[in-house]
Amino acid sequence: QGSKQLLNNYPVYITSKQWDEAVNSSKKDGRRLLRYLIRFVFTTDELKYSCGLGKRKRSVQSGETGPERRPLDPVKVTCLREFIRMHCTSNPDWWMPSEEQINKVFSDAVGHARQGRAVGTFLHNGNSYYEGTDHPVSQDEVFNRGMQDGSGD
Repeated sequence: QGSKQLLNNYPVYITSKQWDEAVNSSKKDGRRLLRYLIRFVFTTDELKYSCGLGKRKRSVQSGETGPERRPLDPVKVTCLREFIRMHCTSNPDWWMPSEEQINKVFSDAVGHARQGRAVGTFLHNGNSYYEGTDHPVSQDEVFNRGMQDGSGD
């Protein structure tokens, strides 16, 4: 079936075609590679209905209705983190993202899935792209998530 297992001890697979696309489009940037892998490994719904990495404590009064958001599958998350580190270590010409940057790629992916846009398209953070979403997400909600998680939980 042409599946490539990302890491031996994790049941996480993508197709060879997806792998080629991810590598060729990533321009040797670990963050870009991660962004592609997230899109291949998680469904849009998984991203949309999750609370990302589950690090941010949501205040009760935010009054979010809807199903309880679960964190993203920790097995897949750990696998992708490890894989990016391993890939960038074994390919020194690749750019290795920091822990915070890795977290930010995950939370961006969740934010974008919620807005109904493809995960790969957030290279422009101009406000015009927020028009037409039925539930406006504030700028800092999308872009600062993951920034303040660096403080050891």
